[in-house]
Amino acid sequence: MHLSSPLTPVALLATSALAQTTQLFNFTTYVDIENGIIRPNGHLLLTTFSNGELFTLDPVSPDPQAQLVATFPGATAITGIASIGPDKYAIAGGVRGSYHYTNETIYTIDFNTSAKNPNSTVKPVAHLPNAVMLNGMAALPAQPQTILTGDSRLGCIFRTDTTTGETDVAFKHEALSAPANASVPIGVNGLKTVGEYIYFTNSGRGTFARVRMTPNGTVVSDVEVIATLHEAGDDWDDFQVVADGSAYVAQPTNAVVRITADGSQQVVAGGGDSEVVVGPTSVHVDEGRGVAYVTTRGGTVGGVVVSGQVLQVEL
Repeated sequence: MHLSSPLTPVALLATSALAQTTQLFNFTTYVDIENGIIRPNGHLLLTTFSNGELFTLDPVSPDPQAQLVATFPGATAITGIASIGPDKYAIAGGVRGSYHYTNETIYTIDFNTSAKNPNSTVKPVAHLPNAVMLNGMAALPAQPQTILTGDSRLGCIFRTDTTTGETDVAFKHEALSAPANASVPIGVNGLKTVGEYIYFTNSGRGTFARVRMTPNGTVVSDVEVIATLHEAGDDWDDFQVVADGSAYVAQPTNAVVRITADGSQQVVAGGGDSEVVVGPTSVHVDEGRGVAYVTTRGGTVGGVVVSGQVLQVEL
């Protein structure tokens, strides 16, 4: 398979008035928020690089506060998360190193409680001994118990049945790997499934792309590069594709970008000299409320260390 692009020439970065952005929550001790998801009740789940801790937060509360809901045995960092059933999730975790993780594991957590099961339960369902750096995750629309997880270092996508633990490599391609000369050796990062497509960002290559798949996650098309990043020194992280086919993408170091289906790019929050969005990592859109929730890893602003944030962007 080869890379193809429908954009000739590459679409230019659009400019417009920025959306209203509000900080909902900021950890007071340093916590690096990696990813998240919106639960059926509208609350957020937040994965972190802080001791494998999972938090929840009600974004419409008058004073939103992150609450610890689970830790993951054998993991110092948890990354990708995907819904595999009503209020049930798969999460990737492992022991964090310098672009090389160990004990990479797929866990599930079920928030459906009963008299016999009064607490949410965390269960490891698959160990991936060959994985190096699991990152973005998505469930197959037709088989939500099966998930796809990108490996940023191996340049591949693993497929895992969370019921049986069976795992294989669903797709391996140059478009998922970082260039040999990349200063930050991270390839595939964000990952989502929409209809018959797998969408992904590649941080090292600065691309947003997709491939077509069968219902079981087998790739059956060439890689289509939708957009290429124009901002030197930035990269693309996790994202969400919305109903009109556009995507809202976290763009470290300080922006959220909307990429349309034809590849045009528009900064909707942060960017430039903005100090509002500090190290964005993922975007989660509530189309019913017309807002996007943005997680950040934090960073240093004006000599002051800012911890992980949850921001709300009016769309």
